[in-house]
Amino acid sequence: MASSGVVLAHSAFDGLRLGRSAQFVVGRLLRFWDSKNIKKQGEFMGITLLLLDEKNSVIHGFIPAGRAPHYRPFLRAGSVVRISRFEVARCTNMYKITDHPFVIRFIPQTTIDEVVENAPIINLQKFMLRKFEPLQALANTNLELPDVVGQIQSVQGSDLKDATVTTRVVVRFVIEPRVVVSLSLWDDAAANFRGLINSGDRTQSVMVVTTVNPKIFGGNLYLNSTPATQFYFDPELQAIAEFTTSLEAPLGEAFPCIDTKKGIKKKEAVSIRELHKFISDSDEQTQEADFICKGRVVEVMQQNGWSYVSCTGCSRKLEKFGTSLRCTRCINPNITGVIKYRVELLVDDGNDNATFVVFDREMLKLTKQDAAGLTLAEINGGGNEELPQCLKDLAGKDFVFQIRVTPFNFTPSHRTFTVSAILDNITPETFKTNEAQVESGEPSASASVKGAVEGNAPNPPGCGVNEIGRKRPRE
Repeated sequence: MASSGVVLAHSAFDGLRLGRSAQFVVGRLLRFWDSKNIKKQGEFMGITLLLLDEKNSVIHGFIPAGRAPHYRPFLRAGSVVRISRFEVARCTNMYKITDHPFVIRFIPQTTIDEVVENAPIINLQKFMLRKFEPLQALANTNLELPDVVGQIQSVQGSDLKDATVTTRVVVRFVIEPRVVVSLSLWDDAAANFRGLINSGDRTQSVMVVTTVNPKIFGGNLYLNSTPATQFYFDPELQAIAEFTTSLEAPLGEAFPCIDTKKGIKKKEAVSIRELHKFISDSDEQTQEADFICKGRVVEVMQQNGWSYVSCTGCSRKLEKFGTSLRCTRCINPNITGVIKYRVELLVDDGNDNATFVVFDREMLKLTKQDAAGLTLAEINGGGNEELPQCLKDLAGKDFVFQIRVTPFNFTPSHRTFTVSAILDNITPETFKTNEAQVESGEPSASASVKGAVEGNAPNPPGCGVNEIGRKRPRE
């Protein structure tokens, strides 16, 4: 597929009709990415392309997986290309990335050539931008993966200076005057963003973010990255120039980058009251942090049971559909399940109490019995008690709990704390009070975490054909 120097009459994207055609189109290849099916362990489905024509119309193309190796060498973002002998198909109603009703599908006869001479005049970029209210309307619908322009207020994540790290990065993003949302970046998008903020000028804080998936979580709007997400900082882009003009204050100050890994390296001992205060003070915040809390188990709560059936494929809870159990993630009718612990403990430290949720690994350490075996023993023993004796015996015992505060703890309807580890004892010096630390000049870890999240509310899924989604906040 050699470069072409002559452009004959061609169809504009708006003139395309369903079915195969001998005609060809010319457009700028804005960007392209691999599309995967998350329902099938990330199976590669093909390459998705985004194209712009001289009439400023955008359409997307799709190269099936079997033909992707043949066409990939000829794809170069920003180039003007001529595509011939393709199939025009109707777009899916889900995960739309353009306003065009059709998609260009590559077939064995399709050719793609770069136009290097006499190319039509085509804009360099065009985005499917959405404002706050449309984003709210799109949230949780999976109908569109829009683009958004805004100003970075702050960045939060771990190992922010390492561009190879793919753990979540959260950006506090101003998309309208006094409207701030959380932009959650995952996987390759998170790594790419780390590289950009370390190599660029942080005073240039206005950017365009493409193909995000809007979600409502805990009553707040989050824009989640997808495998197609890219970032643009060029101040000459029309979208960025217009947004910059609309800002109430001029650019100039570099946005802060808060490395949460430094904030939670030390797991500080806190009281249950301080845990509640951390949640309350943080309000919308979704910072992840670890704390150590000592307390006595007052009661093993029974309202939500003490076990659940876990999917052997993805470990999620199986949901009941009629008389059977089904995994909503694996979508496999033949999936099997295993019984695991999920125990709610009412814990009191002498001044306050809270519900601590303990899962399978730590409960196995405490009871020395797995949940499945315990259930079987209860059945074979003819016992009809709601709570096994080994769980009842936990009441009245003192433990040191390592608590992981996650985004799930920040919703109005949930005030439980997830236990990541349980210890029988811990060295007394760990339980210095905050006052003692302040008097001795030693910094308080909880104070540093709170300072890190104050005013910064981060958090929780790709893209293309039948492919979306990513992580969601867990309990």
